[in-house]
Amino acid sequence: MTGQHHIIKETSDSLVQLLTQEFKDAGYKRVHIVVEAPRESAVEGRMPAVCLYLFQIRIDDEGLDSHVHQELVQMPGPDGPNEFLRRAPLWMRLDYLISTWAQTPEDEQLLLGLVIKAIMEHPVLGKQQLKGESFEAEFELPLTMSSNLDEGTLSRFWSSLQQPLRPAIQAWTRVPIISDKVQPFRRVEERVIAYRDLNVRGEPKEIGPSKPPDMPPKGVFAVKK
Repeated sequence: MTGQHHIIKETSDSLVQLLTQEFKDAGYKRVHIVVEAPRESAVEGRMPAVCLYLFQIRIDDEGLDSHVHQELVQMPGPDGPNEFLRRAPLWMRLDYLISTWAQTPEDEQLLLGLVIKAIMEHPVLGKQQLKGESFEAEFELPLTMSSNLDEGTLSRFWSSLQQPLRPAIQAWTRVPIISDKVQPFRRVEERVIAYRDLNVRGEPKEIGPSKPPDMPPKGVFAVKK
C-alpha cells in the first residue's frame, strides 16, 4: 500500500487518466498527456500533446477546515474500533497550467476546446475516477477552472521558459495531507458533580461512580461555584 503522501502525484495521475479517456471518447486516440514544463523539448516526437503542468502548490487558506487543529478518527482494533486524536488534514491547493501542442494552431485549438469541455463536465471526480490508493474511501476531488492568469502573467511565464506566448488555461483542485501520528482518545463515561443542599450546612455532596451520574438527590440544590 502506498503512503498517503503520494496524493499529489496521484492527483496528477488521475487528471491524466481523465483527459486521456476524454480524448479517446472524442476519437483522439494518439494524444499524449505530458506532465512536464511546457517546452518544445518536452513534446518533441509526441505531438499532438497536452501539457498538464503543476506550476504551484500552496496551503488552501480558504478551506472550510483551515481553523481546525485536531480531529477524532476511528481505527480498527482487536476488540473493535478504537478512537484516536490526530492533527487535522492540511489542505493543499494544486494549480495546473494546461496547454496544447500540435502541428497546426487549428489542431491546438481543437485540443484546447476538448480540455475545457472535460473540466466543465467533471467538476468533481469520484472514487472510481481517482487513480491510486492515497485517497480516502469517500473522497471526491474537485476540479475548477480559474481566471487568474492575465496576459502579463502568461507572458512572463512563457518568457521564463524561453517559449513564445501561447494560449493556456489554469485549473485547480485541493487535496488533504493526512498525518500518520495519532494519540489515544478516551471519552468521558461519567462525571463527578458536586451539589450543595441549601437547607443543610456542610460540604457539597458528590454524585459520581457510586450513584447515577448527573442526577442530583432530592431537595433544593445549587451548583457549586
